[in-house]
Amino acid sequence: MTDITIERVTEVTPEVYEAATRLTPQLESPSQVTITEEYLQRIVSNPNLHWLMARRNDDSKLIGMACLYMLPFPTNIRTSLENVVVDKGSREKGVGTALCMEAKRIAEEQGANGIRAAAAISNTASRKMLEKAGFPPDDVMAHYELWLRRGARF
Repeated sequence: MTDITIERVTEVTPEVYEAATRLTPQLESPSQVTITEEYLQRIVSNPNLHWLMARRNDDSKLIGMACLYMLPFPTNIRTSLENVVVDKGSREKGVGTALCMEAKRIAEEQGANGIRAAAAISNTASRKMLEKAGFPPDDVMAHYELWLRRGARF
């Protein structure tokens, strides 16, 4: 999709707040936090996190988002792509892939060796999007996740 712009969120505006509260529930996360302006401010003020949003050029509407988390360790820069979501009416048009490609560009620019991204086995749309963006399926590592809380938090 060439009629979108990917931008990094640097401040919590009413437009960003509206987009976050509209897009985040579409992730259908079992550990969803309550979105407040204060919580979003924590995101934009975190120097290790790049919060990206996709804007449709024809009407300037924010239609997708992704978070790239980069944390330096003695052995590498741990990089994780999280919360990639595209508004239901804008899916299957390359928006998610464009968000992933921008995250890859930023990670490479900042010296990361790789990026981790996860999609549930049953989420074929997310898996397809990640593969289009160049993420190979991982058949080497087993991924484990320990939930400390489930349900809405904060």
